[in-house]
Amino acid sequence: MFYLDGVSLSKIKLELKENLLNKKVGKIFQNSSLSLTLHFGKKALFFTCNPSMPLCYINEDKEENLLEESSNFLLMIRKYLVNSALVDLEQLGLDRILKFSFSKINELGQIQNNYLFFEIMGKYSNIILTDSDERIISVLKKKSIEENSIRTLFSGEKYSQPIVSQKKNPFEITETEFNTIISNGNIIETLEGIGKLTKNEIKNYQDFRNILTSELAPKIYFNKKIPVLATVLEVKPKEYDEVINYPNFCEMINFYIKSKSLSNSFNLLREQLIFCIEKEKKKSEKIIKNIKKDIEIMKDYNNPKEIGDILASVLYSIKRGDSTVKAYDFYNNCEINISLDPLLSPQSNLEKIYKKSSKMKRGLEISKQRLEEFQNKLFYFDSVATFIQKSKTFEELKNIETELIEEKYLKKKVNKKPKKKSVEQPYGTIEIDGKVIYFGRNNKENDYLTFKFAKKDDMWFHIKDIPGSHFIVKKEDFENSDEFILKIATLSAFYSKANAHEKVVVDYTLKKNLNKPKGAPLGFVTYNVWDSVTVVTPSEI
Repeated sequence: MFYLDGVSLSKIKLELKENLLNKKVGKIFQNSSLSLTLHFGKKALFFTCNPSMPLCYINEDKEENLLEESSNFLLMIRKYLVNSALVDLEQLGLDRILKFSFSKINELGQIQNNYLFFEIMGKYSNIILTDSDERIISVLKKKSIEENSIRTLFSGEKYSQPIVSQKKNPFEITETEFNTIISNGNIIETLEGIGKLTKNEIKNYQDFRNILTSELAPKIYFNKKIPVLATVLEVKPKEYDEVINYPNFCEMINFYIKSKSLSNSFNLLREQLIFCIEKEKKKSEKIIKNIKKDIEIMKDYNNPKEIGDILASVLYSIKRGDSTVKAYDFYNNCEINISLDPLLSPQSNLEKIYKKSSKMKRGLEISKQRLEEFQNKLFYFDSVATFIQKSKTFEELKNIETELIEEKYLKKKVNKKPKKKSVEQPYGTIEIDGKVIYFGRNNKENDYLTFKFAKKDDMWFHIKDIPGSHFIVKKEDFENSDEFILKIATLSAFYSKANAHEKVVVDYTLKKNLNKPKGAPLGFVTYNVWDSVTVVTPSEI
């Protein structure tokens, strides 16, 4: 987790101020409905109101602009802030609210002042643009703040803080007052800007003063190489085995966001891809349901044929204009009445019945083919969903997006300026016992590895009947030992839809034993010769 309370923000504010003060806003982009980037020359100040981690920081990586249309908020903030200089940055008390003061000369030669309030409050986080009198011009989130009884956030209204309860300023507290507060055990409820972790580190008045007056101390605590806490204060998590100190907040937060895959672009693209897959799955499931209904009806295609055979036995007795005929059903040993079309001749009635039987038979075969096709599609969508969940970088998600565009499940985005394509290795690699093992990070890479990269005597691994990565071991690197095979199988299970601690089977065979049916989706293969190994706990070796 990234720990941010009012005291933390007071220290982060100083670093932001040092880096951005008196710099002009050149460009402004709204990366999503909840995020915004202000470019001060080469430095980009990124704001996100994402409920899981609302924050503003100088972003070292370029965020993708995933918002297709310009919002009214973006138009207004560009109108008032582009070419403005940041003349001040302050915190409202020790609340988690930053006030950015901007100034510029407008087209009439007059000085124009505007304020940008950034409220960092979980799901209620917001960005509010005001004029020099702090009257609201525009708001990023107009409908999500459920506090109309406390304040209003409409254009023209005077900006007011979302104060829930009145608290004391920690910097104004004497030692006597502090001792009373800590003895009552209500330090968070009484003092502004104090969070739970900060409270845990405060044992006496000296600890309290040290935290308030200490320099910015950016650090990340790790437990088994996994970041468990990022902070700028001298606070600690319950369990950790390593801590890394950083020279500044900017470097620390950028590393943390990369390591936790929390970047705005990553999360938004991930959500878009999941939404696309879920939508296509629902469509396929609905079609499969209808196909099964058709199959249920058409599987009785022999019934009309039998009626036709019975009708043929009494055809001589039928006259044009008859609407029914009584006949002996020699299939079921009883008499039946057969309905006829009085406008047709007896022979035409017979042909009509036989045609219905033939049509149902053909329809049954087509429906069975379509059922298999859409069941394969469902398997494909499950595999794509698995790759999305396993993706660790924005580039991996972009490759999946490209695959879905090529398969026509997503619309191609039109870029005004064509970008130079970076040549990327079309597969993932893992080293085991000094040998390079190749695996697909999406279905396009699975297809490439299996049918273009692998030679006929290379070994292919894949989890049985579950979506996942194809693994290739080159012939010269393959060891026919139980230990080596289990290592590859364990990885195959880990890079699949299988759950941790789930007992699964992994198949492996030579590449020459694999086939791809005509019209099959990406990543789909069939094989008739294989060996198997059971994996008890899928894991990343």
